[in-house]
Amino acid sequence: MILDKFPTADAFYKTYWDKKPFIVRNFVDFALMETFVDGDTMAGLALEEDIKSRIVTNDSAGQQWECEHGPFDESRFSELGERDWSLLVQNVEQYHTDTAKLLEHFHFSPRWLLDDIMVSYSAPGGSVGPHTDSYHTFLIQGIGVRKWKLSADPVMDKNYIEGMDIKVLKNGFEGEEFEVRMGDVIYIPPHFGHEGVTLETAMTFSVGFLGPKMSEMMAEYAAYLEEEESRDKRYLGEGMGANGGAFSISPQEQNTIRHDLILAIQSDDFSLWMAQYFSTPTYTDIENIEPCDEPLEEADILDALQKGEALHRPEHIKLSITIASDGALNLAVYGAVISSAPAHKTLIETLNRNEIISTKNLDSLGKQDAVITLITQLYNLNVLSFEGQ
Repeated sequence: MILDKFPTADAFYKTYWDKKPFIVRNFVDFALMETFVDGDTMAGLALEEDIKSRIVTNDSAGQQWECEHGPFDESRFSELGERDWSLLVQNVEQYHTDTAKLLEHFHFSPRWLLDDIMVSYSAPGGSVGPHTDSYHTFLIQGIGVRKWKLSADPVMDKNYIEGMDIKVLKNGFEGEEFEVRMGDVIYIPPHFGHEGVTLETAMTFSVGFLGPKMSEMMAEYAAYLEEEESRDKRYLGEGMGANGGAFSISPQEQNTIRHDLILAIQSDDFSLWMAQYFSTPTYTDIENIEPCDEPLEEADILDALQKGEALHRPEHIKLSITIASDGALNLAVYGAVISSAPAHKTLIETLNRNEIISTKNLDSLGKQDAVITLITQLYNLNVLSFEGQ
């Protein structure tokens, strides 16, 4: 289960993604990890009303767990003691953008499925018990030492201990145990058992990739179709025969309705919706997203680039890109499609590769007027920043 080095992207998806867990030692450089959020800052985040946080306490025998949800009063932390508790804070990449730099190591991953970076700070003995998750996760060890038990196969026995606020497997699971230290990474596919216990005061950074349920997507796409009557086709019973009379929905009518639904999913409307759906923030409402404090004009952006400045996408910014039937790319951010113009295709491809934008590649991105227009729009949405900002 311990690999000599992190697999290539091709090897990762072919051999490990959704198939089996692994551990790689020293995956993240110590110097980078030292810039990440610390325990005191996490405690401060857990006091905030709009930030999701939890404190999980456990008994030393590993038989009982309790979960409290934030926001917390500062006095709560002085009551916790020196053992057997964990503080977990969600979406840390949005509130501590240096921590978001961890995502530089995950450009091979489906960033459009990224849920968040959840960070845990745990005292010796701290654990959330044996459990499984419904998402892909990479666990990167920060300070301290943790012992992890990992299953080699998905856990089929999903009986949970009753009467608790968190889901802990009643019968545990079979697996191997490993100790991890700063910079080590564990990949865990959905439904594989894992249990971490802190040996020395520790921080763990969990990079999670969560796919939506089919029911969620169908409901959201239906709402999208309903927004405009032109794309919300009504079933009219075209081609119905006598066998569709009375209360019988004939196989022919079932196929007609099924065909209409398939056409709706195969349309360019679906590609546009998918781009905006997967770019929608999960950590806040879209109306809370604030534009740039000091918006620039197109001429200002061009002048800055010509003076040697370079633009980049901060790691905490999530994009979503889909391909239209004509080959154009739909670029979405914050739940809205920003561009579907063919003139922006090369620029969007550049953003997808996470490359900076400067005079070195500006001319290769397409017609300058169109490119600068989109770059300016993205800058004023805080999607692009000048390096050093």
